[in-house]
Amino acid sequence: MANGIQNWRFGVYQVDLQNAELRRNGTPLKIREQCFRILVYLLEHAGELVTRDELRRQLWPADTFVDFEHSMNAAMMKLRETLGDSADSPMYIETIPKRGYRFIAPVSHPAASVPSMPESQAPLEDSSANGAAPPSVTMQEAAMQECLWIAVRPFKWSGTDPSLAGYADGATEDILTGLSRFSYLRVVAASSHTGHGKPADGEHPGPRYYLEGSLRQAGPRVRLSAQLVDRETGAHLWAETYDRDFTPQAEFDLLDDIVPQIVSTIADSYGVLPRSMGETLRNADAASLTPYGAVLRCFAYFHRLSAEEHLPVRTALERAVEQSPAYADAWAMLSLIYKEEFTHGFNLGPDPLDRALAAARRAVELAPSNHLAHHALAAAEFFRKEFQRFRLSAARALELNPMDGFTLAYLGLLMAYSGDWKRGGVLCASARRLNPHHPGWYWFVPGVDAYRNGEYRAALEFADRTNMPEHWRTNLLIAASRGRLGDKAAARKALALMLEQRPDFAKSPDEELSIWWQRELAEQFMAGLEKAGFEQ
Repeated sequence: MANGIQNWRFGVYQVDLQNAELRRNGTPLKIREQCFRILVYLLEHAGELVTRDELRRQLWPADTFVDFEHSMNAAMMKLRETLGDSADSPMYIETIPKRGYRFIAPVSHPAASVPSMPESQAPLEDSSANGAAPPSVTMQEAAMQECLWIAVRPFKWSGTDPSLAGYADGATEDILTGLSRFSYLRVVAASSHTGHGKPADGEHPGPRYYLEGSLRQAGPRVRLSAQLVDRETGAHLWAETYDRDFTPQAEFDLLDDIVPQIVSTIADSYGVLPRSMGETLRNADAASLTPYGAVLRCFAYFHRLSAEEHLPVRTALERAVEQSPAYADAWAMLSLIYKEEFTHGFNLGPDPLDRALAAARRAVELAPSNHLAHHALAAAEFFRKEFQRFRLSAARALELNPMDGFTLAYLGLLMAYSGDWKRGGVLCASARRLNPHHPGWYWFVPGVDAYRNGEYRAALEFADRTNMPEHWRTNLLIAASRGRLGDKAAARKALALMLEQRPDFAKSPDEELSIWWQRELAEQFMAGLEKAGFEQ
């Protein structure tokens, strides 16, 4: 072939050109010759647009008489079927309407792309098929050197019903696929015998994190247990048990219920794994971080919103996009960080929303199937008051990754504040269910919704649920609600805390409220604050 490469690896698949084989976790699959040739050509041009005319010239000589459109569509449909891919929500092959196709999953070359590993770690297959623009080999090596991969081991099972074996396999595969939707994770499938201990001196460390689990049956009930282990320290970072009624006919329902909770609790921006990864890099010099490290460093900021945390993250991400201008995740995160200048006033520079929009658009251009890119674009459009565009971008982000509790909650919050309170409330409720360890602000939407409907005591209950007394919008909700209820002492106390946390509010209250809320709701808040003793 043109570039001389004979082997490719993506997700759980490997293509061996010399033997004309497509393998899944090492097992050869049946694939039509035409489909195989299409796949090889797309892999040779991974990340690039391949037009239908290019494929026609490759597959059908000029003197061949064939219904090309029908044959091309049939071959592509069969190839996607073989890979378990979808044209609507692609993990591997993206359709560019009226133009052609693009292979969007990260690709490596087994013979040379990563250092060799000991036999006990050899059965690791890269499964980061998440719609991000393919990182360079250098970035893949950097990620491996940082040891911030997660390996998913096959779930074990025990019980009298042999169908549990299929359920265990299904849980493993669905979790692997779900985690792979998060473009900032590096996910691999691990053999069941891969060890947990620290590597010997000179041995390649391999994935730092392991997810493993088991299924046990007792009568009509099944218990699924899962745990996340830090191989370096031996610490169990997270463990959970799920008890459900079980019948073989309800296998998909069970997996659809449990798997998203496991995936979101581990992988979303407030999940166990990003938090651990972010903390690992929090004290690193911004100038020393790889582009991938800069993305991971953002998660520590999300847990500690402050100007002091914001600046090094912005610095690291600006450096990251200079070093790797095709890295979509870095552009998406940079967009979110620029947006924080506007919403929180952290390290405010000129035209923060213009910069946020430009960075998000660049992320979407680089990786149209990256949910984080569309999340960032939706956020920038919301704060620019482009609500119609915001709703379209938000819908795309949610479609691409419905297991990201952070995306559901944040875009749900913005959806409600844009006027669609019903849809926003449903999204936030779904987010709270996905990740029971969610931050308190996931309760803001029902709290503000109760306030706008005159249910002030309910608003106070939700404010208490946030458990965020240090947040100015929590005290805004308390002060306005207490003011409406005539509890002047408590209202003044909350108002004083709010003004201490957001000192600029007193200078331009209308401007501060209009950042988040539309005029009618902003006026309702001002009326409550005036009853609490606020004077303009």
